[in-house]
Amino acid sequence: MSDGILVLLVSLALMFTTAAEPAAAQGPEAAPVKACAAHGTSFTADSGDGGPVTLRMGCAQDAGALRPLAKSDGDLVMAFEFHVPERRQQARDLARTLVEETRADQRAGMSLAESFAKRARRDSVGVYPPQGGGPDFDGQVHAVDDSIVLIAPAGDIGTAANWWQKWIAAGVSLGITIASSAVCLLAFNVGAPAAAPVCGAVGGALGALVGELMNAYFDDRSLGDAEVWKEALAVAMWGAVGGAFAGQLMNWAAAGTTSLITKVQVSLRHFATKLKAFGDVLTFMAGSMAGMGPKLLEALERLRGISGTATPLRVMVVGDSMSQGDEGDWTWRYRLWQWFKSQHVEVDFVGPYKGTRNRPDPVGPAVPPLQGEPPTHPSVENPPVSGRYAAGVDEDFDSDHFAVWGRQAAQDKKLIGSMVTQYRPDLLLVGLGFNDMGWFVSGAQGTLDSVKTLVDNARAAKPDLRFAVANVPQRSAIGGREDLPVTTAAYNDMLARAIPSWSTQTSRVESVDWAGSYDCAAKACPAAYDGLHPNALGEFQIARAFEQTLHRRFGIGRFVPDAPRTVPARPTPAVSGLVAEAVPSGIRVTWQPVFGAHGYTVRSRIAGNAVWSELPVAANRFDTTWTMDGWKWEYQVRTDNGDDGTSAWSPTVSAVADPETAAPPEKIVTRATARGVDVSWDAPKGPHTDTIDRYEIILWDKDTPGAFFQSTAVKGRSAHVDDLKPGHRYLVAVATWNRAGGGMPGVARSVTVGAGTPPKPTDLKATAVDPTTVQLDWKGSKEAAGYRVWVRNVTEGGAFTSDEYVTEDTGRGIAFLFPGYWNFEFCVTAINGAAESPRSDCVSLPNPPSGTGVGGGEPPSGTGVGSGEPPSGTGVGGGEPPSGTGVGSGEPPSGTGVGSGEPPSGTGVGVSPSTASILEKGAAELAAALRDAQRARSTAGDLAAVPAG
Repeated sequence: MSDGILVLLVSLALMFTTAAEPAAAQGPEAAPVKACAAHGTSFTADSGDGGPVTLRMGCAQDAGALRPLAKSDGDLVMAFEFHVPERRQQARDLARTLVEETRADQRAGMSLAESFAKRARRDSVGVYPPQGGGPDFDGQVHAVDDSIVLIAPAGDIGTAANWWQKWIAAGVSLGITIASSAVCLLAFNVGAPAAAPVCGAVGGALGALVGELMNAYFDDRSLGDAEVWKEALAVAMWGAVGGAFAGQLMNWAAAGTTSLITKVQVSLRHFATKLKAFGDVLTFMAGSMAGMGPKLLEALERLRGISGTATPLRVMVVGDSMSQGDEGDWTWRYRLWQWFKSQHVEVDFVGPYKGTRNRPDPVGPAVPPLQGEPPTHPSVENPPVSGRYAAGVDEDFDSDHFAVWGRQAAQDKKLIGSMVTQYRPDLLLVGLGFNDMGWFVSGAQGTLDSVKTLVDNARAAKPDLRFAVANVPQRSAIGGREDLPVTTAAYNDMLARAIPSWSTQTSRVESVDWAGSYDCAAKACPAAYDGLHPNALGEFQIARAFEQTLHRRFGIGRFVPDAPRTVPARPTPAVSGLVAEAVPSGIRVTWQPVFGAHGYTVRSRIAGNAVWSELPVAANRFDTTWTMDGWKWEYQVRTDNGDDGTSAWSPTVSAVADPETAAPPEKIVTRATARGVDVSWDAPKGPHTDTIDRYEIILWDKDTPGAFFQSTAVKGRSAHVDDLKPGHRYLVAVATWNRAGGGMPGVARSVTVGAGTPPKPTDLKATAVDPTTVQLDWKGSKEAAGYRVWVRNVTEGGAFTSDEYVTEDTGRGIAFLFPGYWNFEFCVTAINGAAESPRSDCVSLPNPPSGTGVGGGEPPSGTGVGSGEPPSGTGVGGGEPPSGTGVGSGEPPSGTGVGSGEPPSGTGVGVSPSTASILEKGAAELAAALRDAQRARSTAGDLAAVPAG
């Protein structure tokens, strides 16, 4: 019989019952029907057809010997009498224990309904977990001889079907609990240590199942079927007993399940004859339990195969940043541990690490490694795993794990064998793959191969190991990474199709739908604080994804609760102790660390400017290294927890720079190669150049949005950098490093990798803007990394000249053309590093109409129109950055004079306005690129990603 038909039949029965009540009250002689009689039964003793429990219910006035327990004749009395003569005293003891627990709850301020709900939540098997709300009722509970008696005061008795549903479901559940426990005791000698825990688990599970099915039925929810019920019973019993008595539970199941289920069926049918309006659902349950005994034994046998019979389940979490967590996080591992505890499942988390990711030390900029030096792999060799958890985390939390910020499946597949050998887990929870695809280590297929290899290598170390392997969640959109959601979806689809074939007879592999449970997508990610990493809500969602697989596929736990609607807010206090001071490398800014801060935002500016430049930083230190002597810098800092909130800005602090870094290299020359770039330069002159230790070559891929900087260093004055992307344009800069640190970089000509000398520009056009300004536009080529404009005064008959200003746009405005633009002719060349095309066809504009009043005179120097070679000592293609580009950790503050052509007066920089104008574009481009790269790195994902190695 379907659930829908059952609901209809019971609804009709309730309608008939309700309709009958007014009829009984018609006529002046009729006495009103008491509410307690709505579903009353006879109080005559009943054998119950041999079942272990029988029911009597009705008004107190009809309760005979039980009448003194009630306060009025209209009180409702429900009495369950137990018929297990072989364990009569134990049944009485069970009833008395339950009565005392209930009375203790009432003394603590609970109503009878609240006490029953508490017990239902504790014993829930998860078929239909207790729902919040519903009717409340109070009353008393008594143990009388072989009976347990429930009494509801007349004033608390409801007339609606919902009230009777909850009351009767609670009572029937209670009766089945005690009766089942008593019948279970028949399988044990009196006083056997295992009898109480095993039979308590058995009775609690069966009673909870009956109560949940009744409530699910009347709430019009699916009841499932006997297969679902036996799995729920097995999981609940196994979880409640724990490892200590697992063997005795199995012994009882082998001998007593069929007998117990049969007796429960008899009692349910008895209840159906007494409770007419509830008879259909009780009869349905009794019939569906036919043959459940052997199936329940099979389910328990399968559960025993997961964790053995006498030891806790050993679980190892294998993952990346989303599994390790950041300092101050609760972590989904903690939420999973709480779930195990709530399900009475003994668990032992295992692995080499205990902590979250601790905050990095507040150190200055790292010296760039020399070419050829072996790379370090901090994620593997010295992972940051000493971070603390949120202040509310239970001190008993078993936090062992094998999850590291930045970790890839490509790395862990090589490490997992030794971890499994050392820690001997029973179950591996795997959450890897994002870093493989997010950091271009592998595509969807390569990532799948790495995960499969990880499973194989772990299984080789322990052939009976079980696996719960999660797919990869989506994250909020990253500019330039439109490939990532596509690759992630492809991987998840491939993983779902592959996992069913990965299991062996002794080693099951099941999938975890992390992506489907985690509320994060390209357009919005409310589950994360930064578009990827879980906030307090996301931690619950991830834990629930694993819980569902553990419960549904491995039979662990009795039920899986929904994620909570409200979660703890993350503390975001303001920073304190902010100090700025001049140091040899520039200016150092420090403050007291804030526990639980995901990071900080520092804003800086040169004193007197109105606009701040903001940068995210991870540690409680910020360094301004691109600065000139005498510049006064101002700073403010705030705690930045991303979407979890930011603090107020700190008060402003300031310091005047007095750096001892060296000037940038001179005459930097770049030449594109097939897959890289050759760079050469002259050594700089001036103060502090005698301690230069190395030169840092900085490259940035302009054609990959969100690309990070590449950096390497050499001792000499030339370098070749390989493994760049052919066809992509790269910004190139070189900085000196001496004993004080890294100085300002010199920006060189950009290059297009794999391209030779570009073709000359075509279709050059000039448009007058005003009498001394023109706009030039032309057609470029993919080989060009930039363009130079050449100008000559045709009236004076001079030669073409050009400054070193390179634009990557196919257009440029030329100003200060005195005595008027009609005196000048214009051409354009395309450049690719040092390679330069022939000049384009040249263009000029005719004289303007007479009467314009344009006067004569020479154009002022330094307009960028045609100064020939750049001033000596400036460095070809960039030399010395313009004023205002001094930066902290790689970014100039906005509004500090970048592009202004002239540094603040009195700075003593010694750079002419002409030189600053020539170089402003390259320096501004470098500054913007550094800013964008650092911001992207702060939110793109795991920050410590390293090569697969």
